[in-house]
Amino acid sequence: MKRCLCCLLACLLLTPAISAVSEPFSFESKELGFSLTVPGLTDADVTTEVTGSRVDLYHVPSQADGDGLIGSIQVVIPRSAVTAPPYNTPAYRVLAMGTDRAFLWKSPGGVNTTPEHLESFVRAAELLSAEVLREALVPHQPDAWPKLSTQSRRTYLPAESGRIRPDDPLTRGELAQMLCALLDAENLGTASPTLFSDLSGRVCARAASYLASYGIFSGYDDGTFRSDAPVTRAQLAVLLHRCQFAPPAGRYGDTVAFPDVPEEHWASPYIYSACTLGWMNGGSDGAFRPDDAVTQAQAVTAINRMLGRDESSTLLPEDAILSDLSADHWARGNLLEAAGLLPDTDCVQPVRLPDGTSAWYFADAAHGWAAAGTRLYVTSNGGKSWRAADAVLPLTASDLFFFSSNTGLVLGSDEETTCSLWYTLDGGRTWDDFFASPESLRLCLPVDQFPTEASMYASLHSASLRPAGGDTVYLTVRYRPYDSIYFLDLESVRQTSITFEFASLVIGSR
Repeated sequence: MKRCLCCLLACLLLTPAISAVSEPFSFESKELGFSLTVPGLTDADVTTEVTGSRVDLYHVPSQADGDGLIGSIQVVIPRSAVTAPPYNTPAYRVLAMGTDRAFLWKSPGGVNTTPEHLESFVRAAELLSAEVLREALVPHQPDAWPKLSTQSRRTYLPAESGRIRPDDPLTRGELAQMLCALLDAENLGTASPTLFSDLSGRVCARAASYLASYGIFSGYDDGTFRSDAPVTRAQLAVLLHRCQFAPPAGRYGDTVAFPDVPEEHWASPYIYSACTLGWMNGGSDGAFRPDDAVTQAQAVTAINRMLGRDESSTLLPEDAILSDLSADHWARGNLLEAAGLLPDTDCVQPVRLPDGTSAWYFADAAHGWAAAGTRLYVTSNGGKSWRAADAVLPLTASDLFFFSSNTGLVLGSDEETTCSLWYTLDGGRTWDDFFASPESLRLCLPVDQFPTEASMYASLHSASLRPAGGDTVYLTVRYRPYDSIYFLDLESVRQTSITFEFASLVIGSR
C-alpha cells in the first residue's frame, strides 16, 4: 500500500508539469485548402480570424489594448490571378502554390501593439515572417512554384539551322518558350496544351498554357493566345516582372518621365520599374515607344540584364558562329549567351593556393594572384610557389582580377562597407579606393535609387568580379530595390564592365 501511495503522489505531482506543455500554434481549413503549424508559438500567443478567403493572424496579448494584427494569409483563386490587381503590389508576398490557388502573405506594415506587449509582439511577428511561413504552410493540393534560373550559359534562344533572326520581331509564342526555358518548370509536361483554342498542334502550346496557369502570360477574351502576334515593349516590361512574381519596384527621388508613357498608361509602373532596375531603357529622343514590337536582340538583352548575364562587353571570337549574326551586331554577345554559344571565360585552375585563400585569379597557366586575409600573393609558375606583395590589402578580399602584372582590382568588405573595391597600378605596392570617385560609385552601384549611401549599401546582397576578356572585367552587384521594408522578394542585379585603357581604368556602358 505504501508503494501505491507513493506512486499516486508522484503522479499527482507530475500532472501539472505535463499539462503545462502547450501544443504549437496550428490552423487548418478544408475550404481554403491549407494547414499551418508554427513551432515556438502557441494558441496563447496567436489567434486567427477567417474572413472569406483571408485568414488574419492576431497577437493575443495585444488584442485587448491594441489591434494586434500581425499579418494575413490571402488565398487567391484561381492561381492565375496572383499577378493581377490587387495582389501585384509590394504588400503581398507569395508563400506557396496549389494546383488551383496561390497563398500570399500580407503584412500591415507596422507594429500593432502597446509598449508593454512590444517584445512579445515582435517575437511572434518574427515567427510569422514570410520566410518561416513558406516552410510552415502546407497546401492540401500542392503544386510547383516556378523559379527563375540565373545560371550562366543556360540556353533559352535556340538557333535554328545556324540562324537566330536577331532583328526579327519576337512573337508571343517564342517568348513563352524562352521564359519556360529559364524557369525551373517542374510540371511543364503535364500542362494542358489545349488551354487556348488556337494552340492545338503548336510548338508553344504547353509553354503558353503553363505560364498562363500561373498568371505570367494571359490570353484574350475570346479564348485565344495568338502565338504569332508580336510582343510589344510594354508587354515585355510587364512579363519581366511577372516571371518573378514581382510587382513593379519603386525608387527614391525623381525618375525619368517618358512623354509617350503617361501615368495612366496600363503598363506605366512596370515600364518605369524596368528602366529603374536597368533592364530596359528609352531611346535617344527620350521616348520609350511602348507599343513598338520587340526584336529578338532587344528581348534577350533585357532578359540578360535582368538575370545578371549581360554579355555586351565580353571579348568574342571573330569567326561567324551564326550565319545571320554579324560580327559588329550591337547585341552579339547577348544573343550568343542566350543561344548557349558564348565561350567560357573561366580562368586556369592553379596547382595550389596559399593557405587561407579567399580569392584568386590566373591570367594564364603561369601567372596568377591570390588573396589570403589582407595579404596579396603572386605566382609566375602556375602556383608552385608564391611571393607576398609589398603592401597589405585595405580589405578582406572576396574576389580579384588583374589586367596585367601591375594593374588589378580587389573586391571585398572592410570596416565601413560590405562592398568595397580597390585598385592598384603598381603591382600591389599601393592601393586606391575605386569608389572614391562619385562618378565611379554612381555608375557601379545603385546609389541613385536610394535616399542615402548607407541605405544603398544596406540593400546589397553580394558582389563579384567576372572576367569578360583580357582587358575587361564585370562587376556584378545583387541588391534589394528601394521600396517598402516588406518588399523583399525581388533581387535586382547591376552589372558594370571595367576596362583597362591607357594606364587607367574605364567603366563601360551596358
